[in-house]
Order: sequence, then structure tokens, then C-alpha cells
Amino acid sequence: MYGHPEFDLFEAIYTTRAMRRLKPDPVPQEIIMKIIEAATMAPSNSNRQPWIFLLVSSPENRQFIAERYKEAWEKYYFTAEKKLFLENHPATPEAKNLRSAIYLANHIGEAPLLIFACVKRYSDPTRAGQPMVGSIYPAIQNLCLAARAYGLGTAITSLHKHFVNEINQRLGVPPEYANEILIPLGYPRGRWGRPARKPATDVTFVERWGARPHPRSHDG
Repeated sequence: MYGHPEFDLFEAIYTTRAMRRLKPDPVPQEIIMKIIEAATMAPSNSNRQPWIFLLVSSPENRQFIAERYKEAWEKYYFTAEKKLFLENHPATPEAKNLRSAIYLANHIGEAPLLIFACVKRYSDPTRAGQPMVGSIYPAIQNLCLAARAYGLGTAITSLHKHFVNEINQRLGVPPEYANEILIPLGYPRGRWGRPARKPATDVTFVERWGARPHPRSHDG
């Protein structure tokens, strides 16, 4: 029923940004699985594919997670310094982003789907217990781009880690996996747009650190 949408790759890349204001409307299961399938197409260390995507949509579990997420936000992130910044600089891009994060902290349980991106831990002696994070983040980016193609918003957060033991126990995540990232997913309330980014030339050096790229010539 739901095939792959026709969507320009660069349009997806340029407009996939954190969409934290999400509608409660349910997302069809077929679309969710297409998005997860896209995530699994990402490269991974020695093709281990060490990921598990844990989908949480029941009201009880979403409420359980939302309560802990909000507590983590208020306790560990939304400091007095950030509150003062928001009060004194309300019109700045940083303040706009902060208000968006505040909304998510207060409404994350209303998102129709919460996705936990879990990744296996190394078992060899030199890295035992460390999560294979180099493999999970490309998969997460694929997931977000695929969601964008279907008109779905996502955000990437790890704030849940402050209560990860409680959450893992509730959801049955085994100790050999790290519950690395939480991704709320749903149809966005806001509009898509290209986020502000530094020009590519500002973040590129050629041959030696500090050597900027030369502007392309337009001969002919």
C-alpha cells in the first residue's frame, strides 16, 4: 500500500531538521517499517548491523517516558543560566531553538511514536561494554531522512539517558545493548525549512589545516 515516495535526495538533506512540535495523529505501521528499513541500509562496522529500533506507542509507556524526560530536562538541562538567557535574549535563534526544546520536554508523550535507537556493546577485551556508536548514528540519519520523505518530523535526543536504567527495565532492554538515542516521530505542526548553517567553505580546509578552498573559476 505504501511504496517509496518520490522525493529529491538533496531536498530531504537540506530540510531535515529537528521537528519537536508533533501532532498526535497515528503513523501507519507500513510507513514506520519502511523508515526502519531505510535505517538498516546504513553502513556499519564490519557489516555487524548491531542496531535494534525499539518502537513505543502505547499511552502507558509514552507517559512513563515523558515523565522522566521532563524531569531530566528540568533537573539537568534547563538551568538557571538558560532561563536567564531566554528572558534576556528572546529574539535570538538560540532562544527560538530553546523554546522548541521546552515544548518537546513538555509534550514528548503526545508524539504518536517514540523510537529508541539501541546498539550492541563491544565484547572484546579492549572495548568491552562500549557501545558501537559509529554504527548507530548513520542509521539514525537514514531514519530521519526517510521520515522526512514521508512528511514525518523527527528529533534526536539523548536526555532520556539520565533515567536509562528505569526505562530499560520498563522496556526490557538487555544490558548488552546501549539505549543510545530517543527519536520522537510524528506529523509536524510546523513547516519544513532549510536550517541556518555555516557555508561549506567555512568548515573546509584543503591540504593543510587552515587553508581555505579557492573560489571556483568561471573561465569561459
